[in-house]
Amino acid sequence: MLSMLLLTVVLGIVPAQTPEAADIGTPDSSSKVAQEPQVEWFSSSLAQIDGVLVRIDGDRPERVGRVIADPSTAPVAVARGQEGAVVIRLQERLRDLGVYRGAPDGVYGHETAASVLALHKVIGVERTSEWTVEDWNLTEPPDHQDILARNPDEADRVEVDISRQVMFVIRANEVTAVIPVSTGNGERYWSKNGGSGGGYVRATTPRGDFTLFRHIPGWRVNYLGGLYKPWYFTPYYAIHGSKSVPAYPASHGCVRVPTWESNHLDDFLEIGLPVHIWET
Repeated sequence: MLSMLLLTVVLGIVPAQTPEAADIGTPDSSSKVAQEPQVEWFSSSLAQIDGVLVRIDGDRPERVGRVIADPSTAPVAVARGQEGAVVIRLQERLRDLGVYRGAPDGVYGHETAASVLALHKVIGVERTSEWTVEDWNLTEPPDHQDILARNPDEADRVEVDISRQVMFVIRANEVTAVIPVSTGNGERYWSKNGGSGGGYVRATTPRGDFTLFRHIPGWRVNYLGGLYKPWYFTPYYAIHGSKSVPAYPASHGCVRVPTWESNHLDDFLEIGLPVHIWET
């Protein structure tokens, strides 16, 4: 219903194209000064051009009067479920910003959404998985000097920032990967390790300095749930893949990462790698 209403509005107010308007390379000699059109994008298919509401279907550019509106090059908002050239451009930008390791397939799915969320966590804006018009202003990767300065004597390590819910993988003194995580939610739950015979404990991710000492390929399932490709830094806590990695702390104490990131971690992590967990 909304689409039909917008389409009706557009058809009612967009001026008809004339031969003079179609030839955007030849200015009208009767005009005094060629005015730059004012374009405001609301999504990859909806824009306001010189006060005229315009809907564009798909990724193909459309001409509106003397203006060519192209969602594949404009700074438009992009959200989960969208597809096409604008998403490929976003994925390439996310890769340049160091938060996306997937293929630029043009589909705004779980992996793209998690990468946007990770970037928003790092730069300290609202933790959403939607790419805004303002996000296109990010042209340089985030400055990670504060992370690199924490343990400068260790060229290879993992830093987990509980405050921002982000994990930094550092190899050769460079931030190789920035991954969204979900850590302990602080709630009480029953654990078989809670004393003799089990008991209630607090879901807290341990802070401090650790070392990866055990890795299990594939899924490990216990009474608390499934751990995908866990990397243990204590006998009870691990960095592991999970199907549920919200923007907030939600685990029993482990460091959850998206399952697809666990596949990438096989290239980054190794037994003996230092792990530092802290909050600001």
